[in-house]
Parts: sequence; structure tokens; C-alpha cells
Amino acid sequence: MSRLRNLGILAAAIAAAAVAGALSSTASADRPLPAAIALHIAAGLLFVVVGLVIWTRTPGNRVGPLAIAIGFATFIDDLRFLPYSAAFTVADYFGPLQYALLAHLAVAFPGGRLRSRWDRRLVEGVYGWVLLSNLFPEVFWASALPAGPHNLLALHRDAHLHTIVGNVHQVLNVLVALLVIGTVWRHWTLASRPSRRAMAPVAWASGPVAVAIAASNSLGLVDPFGNLKAGTEYLTPAALIILPSAVLIGMLRTSLRHSAVGQLVVELRQAPSPARLRDTLAQTLRDPTLQLAYWVPQEGAYIGTDGRPVDLATVGPNVSTTLIERDDQRIAALLHESSLDEDPWLIDAVAAAAGLALDNERLHAELVAQLAEVRASRARIVEATDAARRRLERDLHDGAQQRLVGLALAVQMARDKLGATPEAQVREILDAAADQVVHALAELRELASGIHPAILTEAGLGPALESLAERAPLPVSVTVSVDGAPAPVEAAAYFLVCEALANVSKHANARSVSVCARREDACLVVEIIDDGVGGADASQGTGLRGMADRLAALDGRVSVVSPEGQGTHISARIPCALS
Repeated sequence: MSRLRNLGILAAAIAAAAVAGALSSTASADRPLPAAIALHIAAGLLFVVVGLVIWTRTPGNRVGPLAIAIGFATFIDDLRFLPYSAAFTVADYFGPLQYALLAHLAVAFPGGRLRSRWDRRLVEGVYGWVLLSNLFPEVFWASALPAGPHNLLALHRDAHLHTIVGNVHQVLNVLVALLVIGTVWRHWTLASRPSRRAMAPVAWASGPVAVAIAASNSLGLVDPFGNLKAGTEYLTPAALIILPSAVLIGMLRTSLRHSAVGQLVVELRQAPSPARLRDTLAQTLRDPTLQLAYWVPQEGAYIGTDGRPVDLATVGPNVSTTLIERDDQRIAALLHESSLDEDPWLIDAVAAAAGLALDNERLHAELVAQLAEVRASRARIVEATDAARRRLERDLHDGAQQRLVGLALAVQMARDKLGATPEAQVREILDAAADQVVHALAELRELASGIHPAILTEAGLGPALESLAERAPLPVSVTVSVDGAPAPVEAAAYFLVCEALANVSKHANARSVSVCARREDACLVVEIIDDGVGGADASQGTGLRGMADRLAALDGRVSVVSPEGQGTHISARIPCALS
């Protein structure tokens, strides 16, 4: 569809150029010089061609349609050579429209959108001035009626006043041109280096165009008899042809910049460091301000190459963000000059070329983070093991060991009293020793239950969790729909629930707790939900953190969601081969 549109526009432009050339070269009066006609037609056609190219490559950029409109508007003034007053009237009013379109393009280049309120007001003023400024010299104070075609809308003719008003009109034309060139210069001075490269074609071509417009209007003041007319015929079309030519040169520079993407691919094969990768991307895009931010899923945020978080929502007014994804997963983000948005192909090509390298860097960063977490987890496991061993040693020393020592002493005392002490006293000593044995066995069973509960081995996870619920100091509902999980998985789930219930009873001030264990996608999913005060932080306590380490050894994960005043939700997923 766009190809047919472009062919239609190009054919219309060629036809308009042919008609304009025929009219201007066969005119009986005010006929331009042949070289001026050629420059005039070339400028109009070149604007149309450049506009079509820009419109095709960047459909959202208004510069393309503006350039096409300038090309067609260039030929409107040639209607004055037709032997009809109606055509002369149209050319008289709408011929200068090309200069308003030129001002619009210059102020809006390179994105095609007006940047500020001043830009919008200026462009609106230029359009109004160009379309309405001819009313006074051509309608109210027109020149004497010529013999040929004339302006049909002239209401009053006064040759003297027409000259005076025309001179004022030309002076104001020069001031308007200076305002436009001043605005373009202001854009240039405030722009960054990448933006200046994008603005260069219009910035450098606007000068000659403004000079040509100012010169053609000024010569009307200093040369009322037209002695210098031959020079001005060349000046305006020659200046106009510079602008599309400069845009073409800018497009050629863009094509050369596109070729740098191939060199980028070669450099990325060498697996550069993050800092070198950023420098390589910045060099390819010619944007020294470029920033590279990696997506870290665990943090749910982007992290810069310096390790600091990067908030994409506050990147600045002249900075754009291009997200880099692979397999629908976020990898990184490029923060670059917004002027580069005018070349989406380049941005997409750089993002695609860098995607693999960035993915490798992300995987490397995740691997380093996981390695650090494994080392920290190992250290915590060692510390927890040492603490558990010391606690076990203390429990044995203070409990069962003391009772066994008392039992040995009681047996020895009973042996010593045999035959010399009444039987009743010896029986009393043996009864006390039997009680010591019973208490020692109970303490040993309790200690063994803390290491690995017998009910878990004998009856499975469901009864073990029911047993925990019965001993809990608050109501606990248990729902278990899993059978046959591996012993390490059941043990990890059991102790997770045990630790969670202990935390609830100590800190949550809850009224009830629900425990659920179920099968989900070859995983054992365990959830403990209470209606307590919330505010739990797994990173601050050793209990849940130790459980997280234990689950991590089984490739499991635990998450804690505990908003203030809304209870705590602990969820764990432990991969296992469930029967």
C-alpha cells in the first residue's frame, strides 16, 4: 500500500514539475532564466523525493509529509504564468506558502514535532503571516491594473500606497525569517551532541535559505527598478535546493552509522566487560551519555553498571529508554538520547546485536550472585550445625546425662546396702532409679523428636502436621493432599511448618493459623497463613532463614509476604518426584 502511495505522489510531483517548467519557460512576460527554472524544478522534486524516503523509513515522523508539501508548494507560484486571472490570484496568495512550510520544517526538525509553546506559537504566526500578509498590499492597496492576468480580489488600487505597504511587508518578512533562524539556532545551542548530529542538515542549510529570503526581500527595497532581478532568480532556488541535499547527506551518514552495527557484532563476540560493553554501544550510537541498566529479577528493578538501582520512570526529559528482551524476558535497558528515536532501525539493530551479550552478562551476574548466596548459605548452615551440636550437647548434659549419672549412683548405693540395710530402703532406692530411667527415656525421645520426629517416618507428613497442630497453643487447621513424597522433602516441609508455628505463637499475636500442603506441578507446595499483626521479615530471623537454606539444598524456594496489620503468608515450593 505504501509503495502505491509513494508511486502516486512521485508521479504527481513529476507531473506538477513538468507543468511548472512548461508554464515558466513559455511565459510571455516575467519569464525566468532557463537555469533558474531548472534549479526551481530540481528543488521541488528533490523535496518530494526526500520527503518520501523519510516518510517510508519513519512513518511517524512528520518531516516526511512536510518535505513533500514543500515540494508541491514550490510549484504553486508557477500558476501565475497561466493566462487566467483566477490562476494568478491563487498563485499570488498561496505561492508564499512554501516559506511557511519551510519554517515549520526547520523548527520541528528532526522529529517533526514542535518542542515548546514558543515553537508552536512561532509556526502558527508564520502560517498566519504568510497567508494573510498579502491582504493589505494586494487587496486594499493593489497596484495599477495590468493588461494581463491580475488579482481578482483587489478592492482598491493605489500604486503609491502599494509600494509603501509592500516595502513594510518585505521588512517584516526579513524579521520573521530572523526569528525562525534564531529559534533553530537556540535549538542547536541547547541540544546535546547526538541531537546536534541529527539537527545538522537543517541547522546548516537554514542559514543559506534565510539569507536568500532576506536578500530577495531586501533587494526589493534597495532595487525598486529590478536591475538585480537576474541574480535573485538564482538565489532562492539555489538556497532551497541546499536543504533537501543536506537531508540526503544526513541520511547517508545514518546509513554509514548503520554499517557500524556489523562491527558491533564482531566486538561483542569477544565478551567485553560491562563497562567496555557500554562504551562499545555508546560509540556505535554516537551517544556518550548512554547508560546500560541490567534487569535483576530478584530485586524487581534495573541495576546500572555501577551497581546502583536505575529508575526508568525518572530518566530525564531528553532521554529515551529502549528495553532489550530475549524470549519475552527482560534483560536490560538502554538509556539514550531521545534524538536517536528518529532512527528506530539503528536502535533496534543495536539492541538485537547486544541482546545476546547482555543476556550472557545477566547470566554471569546471576551466577555470581547465586555463588555468593551459596557461600553465605553454607556459612549459615555450618553456624547452624555448630549451634545445634552445642545445643544437643547441652541438652544431653543437663538432662538425660544427669539422670543417667544419678541412676548409676542409685544402683551403686543399692548394691552397697544389700544385706546391711532393710529391704524396704533398698526397694525405695531402686524405685527412684526406675523413675530416673523413665524420665531419661522421655527426654531422649523428645530430643530425638526434635532431630527427626518418629511420627513423620512412621505415618507420613499429614499425621505429623496434625500432631504439630494439636500441640500448638492456638487453633491450627491442616489440609494435606500429598502422599509419598521423598523423606528429605517431607522433613523440610515438617520443620518449615514447625518453625512457622513457633514464630506465630511468639510474635504474631494471631487468633488462628491454616496450614496447607498440596501437589502442584511436580512440587510440594506448603503454605502457612495466619491472621496476626504481620510485619515479619525473614531476613532478620535465623529460623526461617535456616529453613530457606534447607529448602535451597533441595532446590526449593520460600517466600514470606507479611504486610503490617494483615497477617503473614509463608509459601514454599519444593521440587520432588511425587507418586
